[in-house]
Amino acid sequence: MNALKEHIVFIGIGGIGMSAIARHFLHSGLPVFGYDKTPTPLTKELEEEGAIITYTEDLSIYPGWPATQTTVIYTPAIPATNAWMQFFQPFNPIKRAAALGLLAQGKRTLAVAGTHGKTSTSAMLVHLLTEAGLDPTAFIGGIMKGEGTNYRLGESPWLIVEADEFDRSFLHLHPEAAAITTTDADHLDIYGNADTLLNTFIEFQNQVDGPVFSPSGLQGTMSTGTPGDAIWASSVEAKEGAFHFILNTPSQQLPTALYMPGHHNVSNALLAAALAIHAGVPLKVIATALQTFRGIKRRFEFHATAPVVIIEDYAHHPTEIKALLDGVEELYPNTDICICFQPHLYSRTRDFMEGFKEQLARTKATVLLPIYPARELPIEGISSTALASDIPGAIVVEKEGLATAVAATSCPIILVVGAGDIGDFVPQIKAQFA
Repeated sequence: MNALKEHIVFIGIGGIGMSAIARHFLHSGLPVFGYDKTPTPLTKELEEEGAIITYTEDLSIYPGWPATQTTVIYTPAIPATNAWMQFFQPFNPIKRAAALGLLAQGKRTLAVAGTHGKTSTSAMLVHLLTEAGLDPTAFIGGIMKGEGTNYRLGESPWLIVEADEFDRSFLHLHPEAAAITTTDADHLDIYGNADTLLNTFIEFQNQVDGPVFSPSGLQGTMSTGTPGDAIWASSVEAKEGAFHFILNTPSQQLPTALYMPGHHNVSNALLAAALAIHAGVPLKVIATALQTFRGIKRRFEFHATAPVVIIEDYAHHPTEIKALLDGVEELYPNTDICICFQPHLYSRTRDFMEGFKEQLARTKATVLLPIYPARELPIEGISSTALASDIPGAIVVEKEGLATAVAATSCPIILVVGAGDIGDFVPQIKAQFA
C-alpha cells in the first residue's frame, strides 16, 4: 500500500499514538470512524473534533464506507478475535506504524527512538522547533502541556515523530535525522532477547539518511553528553526547582535551565538540542527555549505540593523507576516516599522481576495494584503478589482500596506510577488529603 484513502478507520482509536494520527486526519478534513473498548478523555476529545467512535462490537454502527475508499489502521493491542478486526480484514488494514511511515513520506522527518525517554525528548524537540519559528507537525506519545495535545499541525516540511521499537514499528520510518535515547532490554515478548532488540535498533539506525545522535556510545552514532561530543552539558546543578547547566558545542557555550527533574532529562534535552541544531536552530534560541518547556502529562507531573506532594509518572520499567526515584530523592532528600505502582504486562513483570523489586524496595512504603494486562493473558506465577514478596512492607490492593492504603502510609511524598490506568485514581488520592 502506498497511499492513504479518503475515509479513515481506527481500530483502537483511544491509544495515545493512534489518537494523534486520528487528530491529523480530522484536522486535514477527512472523515474518521473509530472503535475502542472504553470511552476516555482522549476519545471524548476526538468525538468533539468530529470523529465517529463506537465502544461496542455492533457492526451496524459502521457508516458503510467501501473498502476502495477506506484506509483501516489498527493497533496490535486489539485482539484478532475482535469483531471489528474480523469485519475489516477485506479492507487490508495496516498497523499504526505503517500509516505513520506513509505520512512521513515527503517530509523532513526527525525521529526519536529508544526504550526510555522518547516522549520527553520528542516533546522538547517540538518546543524547540516551534519557538524557533519552524512550525513542525508532530505526533507525540504523550500530552504536551504547552500544546495541551499529543499532536501538532504545522505548515512546514518538518515532521517530528517517536520511532517506537514495539513490534519493530520504527522500521517503517526513513528519517532525515534521528536520536536514540537508550537501548535497554524491553519488549522481550517481541524480541526474545536483548541482542535481537539491539540489532533491530541498528537496523533502524541504518535507515536514517543523516546523523543519528545517542548518549549510549552506539557504534555509528554521533555521541552526546561528554566533553568534545556534538553537544554536552557542564556545571549541572539542581536548584530552585530546575536543573541549571551550561549547554556546550565545540564552538559555543550558553547557560540554560530545564524544569524537569532528573539527570536523564538533561541527557534527553541534549538529544533534542542536537536534532534542533541539525534543523538549523541557533544554540541561543535553544538555550532560551529549554527554560520555557513545560513538560508532558504523566511524566513527573505534579498534582499537589501541599499538604503532601503527589507526583504521577508513566514509568513502567525498572530503569525508568530508578530515574524517577533518583530525581525525587534529589529534590526531596531524606523524605519518606510512598510509591503506588501498577505493573504493566505480565511478560515485562516476569522479565524484569528482580529489577522491579530492587527499585520498589527503595521507598518507605510500596503499594501495588494488580498487573495491568493490556494485550496479554495471565502468566502462571507472575503477579503483583509475587512482586511484593521480597519487598519489605509492600502490600497489594485492589483499585478501590488504593487511596485509603496510600493515606495510611503517612508519607509526605506520594508517587503514582505505571503505564496502565493507575493515573485515573489520582483524584481519589488527592481527596484523602483535602
